[in-house]
Amino acid sequence: MRQWRRLALALTFLTIVPIRVPAPVTDADMTASAAYYPLVGAGLGGLLLGLADLMHAWPSFLAAAVLAAVYTVATGALHLDGLMDTADALASRQPPAEALAIMKDSRVGAAGALAGVLVLVIKIAAWTALLHRPLFPWFVAIPAVARTGMLWAVAHEPAAPRGDAPTLAGQYHGAVPTRVVLLWAAGVLAALLAAGGSWTAVWVTAGGLALAAGAARATTRWLGGMTGDTYGAVNELVEVWGWIVAAVAS
Repeated sequence: MRQWRRLALALTFLTIVPIRVPAPVTDADMTASAAYYPLVGAGLGGLLLGLADLMHAWPSFLAAAVLAAVYTVATGALHLDGLMDTADALASRQPPAEALAIMKDSRVGAAGALAGVLVLVIKIAAWTALLHRPLFPWFVAIPAVARTGMLWAVAHEPAAPRGDAPTLAGQYHGAVPTRVVLLWAAGVLAALLAAGGSWTAVWVTAGGLALAAGAARATTRWLGGMTGDTYGAVNELVEVWGWIVAAVAS
């Protein structure tokens, strides 16, 4: 029951799927639920795969645009919003304290809007190239790899300082052991190789994890640590990497 509770918490946090979470929910359950993020990513990828199969007779660009819309809605635009907030803060070129304040602002600036549009354009272009080809395992694996990369940031980088108030990053930092992150990465890589992913699988998984580690480390040097928004930005960066590699390899 405890593991199901944590999986349900991960689903309700990362998606808009309405799932009843069995009580009682503790702080330990909340933080430990992060270990299931890659599994939620794989489930979201399965949703993409199923929809792509249903739209196999559609024009590729139209089907890819619908996939992008459904995927964004299904995730509540959670990670995309984090990317846009991070882009606004980065573009401001302000000291860490001011950059963090910009990140907390609910309004989206020009840099954030541009970052969001570019990410969606890249995803639609990559999916247009991938549709009508053997879609499995990329559509399932890449969202899982992205959330594994996010787990690396959770495991290895501290939370950005924000006074005495508790933060999401502060609650989650260190909640997932490194071995769990590496097990997820190894599992996804093994599944990709078994499905015939060859060297592209290595580029998607190892490259994605390296990108996540580098982006998280750069964020810590910039802000002093991670925030919920920068976790989302890491996820989006790794996803974009994965879709580009898979599309080019196809």
